[in-house]
This record gives sequence, structure tokens and C-alpha cells, in this order.
Amino acid sequence: MRSKFPIRATAVPLFLGLAWLLMVAGCGSSQPSSSTTTSTTVNNTAALVANFGPNGSTSGIVNGIFTNVTVCQHGTSNCAAIDNVLVDTGSIGLRLARGVLGGVTLSQVLQNGSPLLECIQYGDTSYSWGPLQLADVQIAGEQASNIPIQLLGATTDPVPGNCLTTPVASGLPNGGNEDTLASLGANGILGIAGNNESGDGEGSVDCGSVCTTVSFTSGFPYYICPNGTCSPVAVPTSLQMANPVAAFSSADKNGVMITFPTVGAMGATALSGTMKFGIGTRTDNSLSNVTVFAMDPCGNFPTVSFNGISYMDTACNGTGSGMGGFLDTGSNALYILDHSALSPFGISDCPASSAGAGFYCVTGGTTTLSGIVLLGSGNVGSETISLNIADATTLFNTNNAVFNNLGGDSLTANASPSADFFLFGAPFFFGRTVFVGIAGQATPAGVTAPTGFVAF
Repeated sequence: MRSKFPIRATAVPLFLGLAWLLMVAGCGSSQPSSSTTTSTTVNNTAALVANFGPNGSTSGIVNGIFTNVTVCQHGTSNCAAIDNVLVDTGSIGLRLARGVLGGVTLSQVLQNGSPLLECIQYGDTSYSWGPLQLADVQIAGEQASNIPIQLLGATTDPVPGNCLTTPVASGLPNGGNEDTLASLGANGILGIAGNNESGDGEGSVDCGSVCTTVSFTSGFPYYICPNGTCSPVAVPTSLQMANPVAAFSSADKNGVMITFPTVGAMGATALSGTMKFGIGTRTDNSLSNVTVFAMDPCGNFPTVSFNGISYMDTACNGTGSGMGGFLDTGSNALYILDHSALSPFGISDCPASSAGAGFYCVTGGTTTLSGIVLLGSGNVGSETISLNIADATTLFNTNNAVFNNLGGDSLTANASPSADFFLFGAPFFFGRTVFVGIAGQATPAGVTAPTGFVAF
């Protein structure tokens, strides 16, 4: 997941999912075949809800988008129905908080004869750590059989120090460990990104070719810990965390269609939406009246232009640290540039003592950023959009949970254009239908996007 939300009580923005920013590999992907509309009775529609999540208004998260999943011991009816699972288009893999499986026992994934574990440090310096186990996963009527998922915290081995490349920031819940409901704010994370961010143009697994060899040690995600000593280990793609959608047994495995109604300027207590699986695989998920944007091999818009400056995804090709722009339901705000770049529009960082601390405050209450130009890879897709940014302190004082105009700094304050970017988080999805196409899967007829696409 590329970023995570603030705890409602403190409104501190936490970023999960920038772990792969420095893991850039050469891309190499052939054009997948076109998909066709099929007739099936499988229910491909999952209900979504945006609200505070299971921790409620006192310690929940703003703009969390949740769904339900069912996890079973492979080949059996020994299953656990799990609600309040965060939907995250910025990561790959199903990760479950400690204890949510109840009495369901899963088989451990082994590598070199030892249990395989994964460690991910996120952009806010928090982290997840736990073993990979095999499960059958069902969402709505769709099923993925015997895929690796992660059980957060289900190990006695301490997190490896060389995974945590940045010191964990003080003040994070549970010391920065995201393995429990209390710290995660959800019963799990359903990672359904269209691309794994490693630069290999693969959306079926979370690491791809980058992790089939141990080519670096600082920040490497996969470990084995024989006799309590943990070390990085190369992992074939068949054992890596799997994108559950890409592993579906039906034709609805090439992406998702997320739809939410609009929300008012002062927000709402909750918002209901839907997630349809498959794109162009049946009549209820066809691409129509949308602009299709081909993503670059890291799953980003390669160029986003605003106010006379072009922000490029230079991190993907190894020439810099910029990221252009990307869509991410797992981020709770529109993390747009930094306050110094946006000060001409009345935007500033909210005071640390205010309810909106960590987000943008706005002189006059609200402002519109017009003329944001999104450009797809290979010039496949171009559109100019506008975003509304409201005063975060005013928004939070409503005690609502869902806002379409909550904004904040992207990665760092006062960043230069070469390093800054546009993170279009959950608010971007409210009032829209957004398609996320998975790299490496069949594309709808007429779509040229070998490394994934988005459309809206």
C-alpha cells in the first residue's frame, strides 16, 4: 500500500507503501491479448463502504474504503468471513491483522525449508512483518485458490533491522508496527494494484523479478529466520504475495471497476459504493465514456503538469526520485505537491495544535487547483482535471468520516519539482467510476497498455 491514513483522534497522516520507490528494474512485458465479454452467473460485485472503519470515530481512520473477504483453508469449508478489510489499489496481496482468522489454520509457505516471512516498511516509517501462508480467498462470488497471503505479526521472530531502512517515527501507534487492528485501523488490507511498482510491469505478484534474486539487502522484503537468525532470501514469483484479483478462476481477473457517488463539500458520515471485478469481461464492467491512461512500468502517470511545471516519474527509470502521479484508494487524502508550491492558492500546512495537523489548511476555507494535466505512458491518455482542497481543520470539526477535498503534502515538504508528485488518494474516487487494469492480464479490446492502465 502506498500510503496510510491518519488516526482520527490525532489526524496525523501516515504513509504506507512507498517501500518500493528505490526498487527500479528494467521493464520487459509483451502485449497481453484482448479480453472478450463472457456470460457467467458468478457474482462479480462486492459492496464497498467508506467510513471510520472498525475502530470508530475515536480512533478510526478518515476516508477508509472497506470490503468483506472470506478466507479458507485450501480445499476445505473451514473458512473465516472477515469484514472491514481495507481496499488498496496501491499494493498487492491480502494481508490480515493478527487474530482475524479465528480457528482457521493455513499452510505455511516454505522457502529453503524455512517459513517465508515478509517485511515492508512504509513511507511513514511504520511497517508490517509476518509469515506467508496459503489460502483460498473469496470476494463476492469470485475465488482465488491456494494463493500466498500474509498473516501480520504471526511470528516470534523480531523484524529484521535491515528491513527498516528508516528509523521508525515517534508517536506512531504500536511503535509503528501495523500488525494489529488497533494500529492498522482495519482487519486487513486487500492489495489489488495494477502494477507492483518494481518496474517490471507485473501486477500479479507484489515483487516480481526484482525479488527472484537478492540483489540488494537494505529494504529487501523477503526473509527466512532459521534458528532465529533472519536473512534475505530470493523468492520465485510462485511463492510471492499474490494479487487475489489476478488469481481469480474466472475471466474477471484483469482489473476492477470502483464506483462511488458524490459527497458534499463538508463530507459525510459514510458512503456506499461497489467494486466490480473484471474490465470488459461482461456487460456490467465495460469501458465506456472514460479516458484510458496507460501506466508506466511502475504503475504511475509518467507526467503530471501543473502551474507551468511538469512532475515526472524519474524514479521508475532510475534517473531521479520523482514519481509523477498515481491513484491509490489506500491513501486517505489528495497528497498534492507541498505547501510551498501551493501557497499562491492560499494553501498552507495546518498548525500542529489544530484538528487538521498534518494536512492542508486553506485561506478562505476552500480552493480549486485547475489545469492539472495527466499524461499516460506512450501518450496513451491525456486529460485536464481540477481538484478541490478544503481546510482540514474545518472538515475534521464536522466529525464526518468521508471527504472528497482533504489534502496534504506528498512525500516531503518543500520538495523540488524533481522529487515531488501527485498522489490521488481515496477522495479522488468519490463521485467517480474508476477502472484499474492489472499489468500482465488481458486488456479490453482497443486498449494498448502492456504495463497496466487506469480509466475514469
